[in-house]
Amino acid sequence: MSPDDTARSTDDLTVTVSGGSMGGLFTGIALDRAGHDVVVFEQSTGELRSRGGGIVAQRSVRRFLADHDVADPSGLTTTTSERRFLTADGDVRTATPDSMAFTSWDAVYRRLRDAFPDGRYHTGRRVDDVAPATGTVTFADGIERAADLVVAAEGGRSSTRAGLYPDVSPAFADYVAWRGVVPESDLPAAVVDAAADRFTFYQGDGLLFLSYFIPGADGGVEPGDRRLNWVWYDTLGERDRGRIFTDASGAERRFGVPPGGLRDPVERRRRDRASTTLPPTFAATVAATDEPFVQAIYDLAVPSMVVDRACLLGDAAFVARPHTAAGTAKAADDAVELAAALDDHDALDAALAAWDRERTDAGSRLVERGKRMGDDRLGLGG
Repeated sequence: MSPDDTARSTDDLTVTVSGGSMGGLFTGIALDRAGHDVVVFEQSTGELRSRGGGIVAQRSVRRFLADHDVADPSGLTTTTSERRFLTADGDVRTATPDSMAFTSWDAVYRRLRDAFPDGRYHTGRRVDDVAPATGTVTFADGIERAADLVVAAEGGRSSTRAGLYPDVSPAFADYVAWRGVVPESDLPAAVVDAAADRFTFYQGDGLLFLSYFIPGADGGVEPGDRRLNWVWYDTLGERDRGRIFTDASGAERRFGVPPGGLRDPVERRRRDRASTTLPPTFAATVAATDEPFVQAIYDLAVPSMVVDRACLLGDAAFVARPHTAAGTAKAADDAVELAAALDDHDALDAALAAWDRERTDAGSRLVERGKRMGDDRLGLGG
């Protein structure tokens, strides 16, 4: 930073946020409530659609919703009181009391979006370049915008991160996550009964399957209105990643195939394997899913979340494996702690340095924890 930048006050900052999904909205709301002038730019032109389905509603996410007057968390979460592991034939192997709260990506996103002013949320605006020394972003149409602070909350495939750290790339694990959500009304009664009030697992050879109820497509959380979310972590083994990640149009994808995009041979093989390798209720759940999808499992970490006046936030900085159930919570914590650091320090560089130390350490530890959980504790990835 130049001497003038070093002395820049943290009062009434102008902030450009690149990325209007969950991380961008956490940031926009937290900094807006703190009195800063925030504008969010999202590259998509239409309403964002979740590919993640269900998420664990960690305490920090629920606290963010309540503390920032976004929503009453109880109105968009489902709960369980038991963690249950099944045997291959569907019997209960273990059952222990365990209170958990769950929600869905779309339920939280809608509330966050409603809480941020329409006039400062712009769609169809892709940031192509960030000049961290000046806080200037250049959009795809060539227009430039300068601000005191730039926050890139662009997700795991962040173009800003690629520009700042060209040598940082995803490290793919040797397993994938098949996923799906099923309306409760489409499920056999036996599946609904087995899933009621339970976070249910099955661990087999090179695989882990889990399921839990989340809010319905319209946000309903009462029995009958919900959806069952399931995740099947599956070791690739001898199967070719390229075949699985080639979609129905013939395009090969790196990070996943969205709902409705799986090729028929891939989908048939997955259903056949479900019927022969999963407990009956889980096999029935997979069979009832209209549009399953698949995601690559990978690790990603940056050496620092701050470069001059540019910040990387959420998955743009660190991607931890889903077993940590903390990706959304980390994005919320990043945003809250950024607002707190700006409030606690008089100078912008001091605030960003303090935030960087704390959140980079937290992100690094989370990524390492995800590796240990997937590779060591769960025995996935071969």
